[in-house]
Formats: sequence, C-alpha cells, structure tokens
Amino acid sequence: MSDVFLKRLNEDPEYFEFWQDLREYCKDLNIPDKKEFVDTLPILYKRIENDGAGYYIYEGLRSFAEKRPKEAIEILSMLEERGARETLVFTPSILSGLSKAKIEYSFEAKVLEYLESDNDDLVFSGIDAAYRVNFKSQEKELEFLNDVHNLFQKIIKQKSTKHIGIIVRFYNKHLNTIKGAKEIIIELLKEKIPSVQGEVARSLNEEFKPEEDLEYFKKSLNLLSLTEPKFNGVYNTIRYRLKDVIVSHPEIIAEFIENWVLNNNQKLKGIIVLEGIIAELYLKHPKVIQSLFLEWLNSDNDLYKASLQFIISNLSSKVDAVGLPKESLKELSETDSQYVVYMIVGYILDRKYASEMLYNILEINYNNVKIRNLIAALFVNYLIKNYYSVTEILKAKKKNANKVIASIIEQIIEASENYYKRVFDLELVNEFQPMDKRMQYFLKQQNIQMQRLMDVSEKKQPSFLDMVTNINLRAGKSFFSKYRGEYTEESEMQNFRSSFEVARVQFIDEIGQENLRLMWQNMKRDELPN
Repeated sequence: MSDVFLKRLNEDPEYFEFWQDLREYCKDLNIPDKKEFVDTLPILYKRIENDGAGYYIYEGLRSFAEKRPKEAIEILSMLEERGARETLVFTPSILSGLSKAKIEYSFEAKVLEYLESDNDDLVFSGIDAAYRVNFKSQEKELEFLNDVHNLFQKIIKQKSTKHIGIIVRFYNKHLNTIKGAKEIIIELLKEKIPSVQGEVARSLNEEFKPEEDLEYFKKSLNLLSLTEPKFNGVYNTIRYRLKDVIVSHPEIIAEFIENWVLNNNQKLKGIIVLEGIIAELYLKHPKVIQSLFLEWLNSDNDLYKASLQFIISNLSSKVDAVGLPKESLKELSETDSQYVVYMIVGYILDRKYASEMLYNILEINYNNVKIRNLIAALFVNYLIKNYYSVTEILKAKKKNANKVIASIIEQIIEASENYYKRVFDLELVNEFQPMDKRMQYFLKQQNIQMQRLMDVSEKKQPSFLDMVTNINLRAGKSFFSKYRGEYTEESEMQNFRSSFEVARVQFIDEIGQENLRLMWQNMKRDELPN
C-alpha cells in the first residue's frame, strides 16, 4: 500500500481517492523507502495543509516512532537536513512518539535545540513538539517545562505573531504547572492576535473550567470579546465550549455579551456572531436575557440600546417575543418607567418584541394614569398604525388581563379600528394609473425585448438532449416520473404561500418615522413630558 500511495501521490497530488488512501496508509504506517517517503512529504503537506483530516499522517508518524524508534530517528535526521517548513512540520509527531518509546532518546535536548535555532520553521516545530511530548518522570517534566518557559519568554519578547498561538496552546496545557502561565495568556489576549484568541477559545471549559478559577475564566472570556466579528470560527468554538457554562454560570455569559457590545462599538451589526449564544442563554435562562434587555433599555449608554435592534433581529427567528421581568419593573420609578417606554419605541423595531415589552410595563403600571395613557397612545399612534396585526396580539392578551387592563385594550383597539375605517373609506385616486390596454401592450413589448436580449447573450450549444423527445407523464391532477428504471408514486402539485406584514406608515413616510424614533431615542429623564 505504501509504494502505491506514494507513487500515485507523486504522479497526481489531486487524485480523487487521496483521502481514503491516506487513511489506509496511516493505519499501520510502514516506511520501507525512507528517502522516497521524505521526498514525498512536501507534496503531502501541500495537500493536507489547513485540513483537519490531515491528522491521519501526524498520528501515523507518532505511532510509527513509538513502535520503531530507530527508523524514526533516521527519518528525523533526514527531515532536519532538508530544513524546510514542508518537512519540519512532521518532526513534532516523531518526537512525540519517541518520548513514549522504550529506548533511551534525549528528546528533551532535541526540543530545546529546536527552540534555540535560528531557523524560524525549526523553532515553530520545537514549540509544537514541546506541547506534544510525554514524560515518564514528573521531575524531568518540571525541569523541561521550566527550560521551555524561559526560552518562550525570549520568543514572546521578539513580538513574532507567527509562534504566539502555539505557545499559548502550550501554556494552556500546563496552566497550573508553570508559574505565571495565566498572567502570560491574559497579556497575550490583550494583543488581539487571532491565533491566540483561537487557542484560548479552544481551551475554554476544556483545559480550564470556571470552577477551577472563576476570575481567570471570566477575564479570558471577556478578553475574547475583542475578537474581530469576521473570525466566525473563533466564535463558533466559543459557543461550543460554553454550552455547559451557559447552564451553570449564566451571569458569566451575560457579562461576556455586555463586554462584546462595549468592545465593538463600531461593529455592532457583527453581534450576529453571538446569535447562537444569546438564543441558547434565553432558552436555558430566559430571565437573564429579560433582565439584560431591561438593564440596557434603562441605561444611559446608547451602545447597549443600539445593539438591541441587531440582537432582536437575529433572535426573532428563534424566539417569538422576549418581554421584560415584572419583578424588576416593579422597582422602577415612574420616571424610569416612562424612559424605558420611550426607549422601547425608539430602538425596538420588531412589533412582537415591542408589544410584549410595552404590555409588561402596562401590567405593572395600569393604575398609573400617566404611564398607561402614554403606552395606549403609542400603541394607537405608532405600533398599530404600522402593524394592524398588533391588535391581534392585544386581543390575545385581553383574555387573561384584569378588568382595568382589558378596558384599556378595548379602548386601544377601538381607537385603532376607527383610524383604519377612515383610511379604508378614503376615495381611491387613480389619476396616474395607466389604462389596462396600454399596460398589456407595454408588458408585451417588454417581454419581446427581454427575449431578444436572452437570445443574443445565451449562445445555443448543440446538445444530445435536443434529439430526445420530451415526454410529460401525467395522471389527472397528479404526476409521476421514472427514476432508476422504476416509476415513482403519484404526487400532486401543492400550493405554497407565505406573507409578511410591512410597516404601513414606515413605508409611506420613512423619513417622518425615522425622525419620530430619533426623537424618542434622545429623550432624557429630566426632559420627559409631564
């Protein structure tokens, strides 16, 4: 298998069965011709670079070195002679295998030799090997880790970002063994290096858990909020690693979300990278998200409120509507309650979310004339004018409401129905509507021109199918076809229909509505109308 695989790879590196053959080749790696193997490694590396499935060859080499250490040492020397990145990248796997082999081999000295080299690629392999090697004696391990740690300090001071990510991987593995490892990682995270952020994200709740050092976990996670939104893979890793933390420590996740908003004030739209985390947090701890929304709406920091429209835009596809916590609403003063009402209509564009939040405030303050009149007026003059379906939301709420709130809902709906009746009774003016015959002629000419453009732009290519007779198989309202020599079951065509509600006044008077929301957004507590 080895001869065939290497030969095919040399002849055609892109051949179709490559991955299947690689897996078989690496199961029990045999290297009868070491020179041929080493000569082929640059081709192999180019094929597997940046592909996770390439781990087969690395694992195969590690196992080979452990079982056949003498042959592995020969190959290691050949790789070092080449001195190129495409061959040196395989040395850490060999050193890892040699560290487990039964023969005596000074792999520690070899790793330290790599780290002190002037060859940048050899240094990188040394860092990777330092992470991978294993020790039979704890005493030797501590001595080795101390030597590596001292050399790493020199590398870090050189400010070479090429090696920083894998150095962080090493420190994550020995977080509680190497003194000062946590402080080093925190300082490196502050540099906003993507490779560092990726490594720390990978280690969250895996190599270090919140229960072990809560403050360090929070610091690391909050510094990860500095990650650029374009690095979606880092955020996917964070979400995966935080699944259990969302259940056990929801307050840490809420703090992370807040820090993300503060650290990405120019890229708030990018908060979509937290969509899955926020949705999962709501499903596990709905009150945490409700409290977070209320806290942000009542905050004087406009960043929080501005980010809400993007969060809700992403969340609304998974959660129908999120309200505000009634226990917290009870603690708000009259001024704060009014302020939150204005912030809702100023920043919350989703009709279901805005309706739910306003209704929650109404439930708590229905005896306060000022607040209930304000909410009723906003329902009539803003929400329902834009979305008639809000009346259905209120009718559903009315079923479980007390008499006072039910009466307020009736008044809101009655005023809204009167408005819509006056709108529908307006005479339809068709002054600019063209005649039916003229429109038919226009559409006919337009179709002719479109067909001519298509005929010119799409050159007809000869096709074998042009010689085949088209046959439509039908059976009344149903149809069937022939697939793999057999006729399928009869199927019937179905109608699919979808619809969505467009904001009426927003569509008619976009500038006026934007101006209105801008006025509400800039409301100050000491300027609220009496």
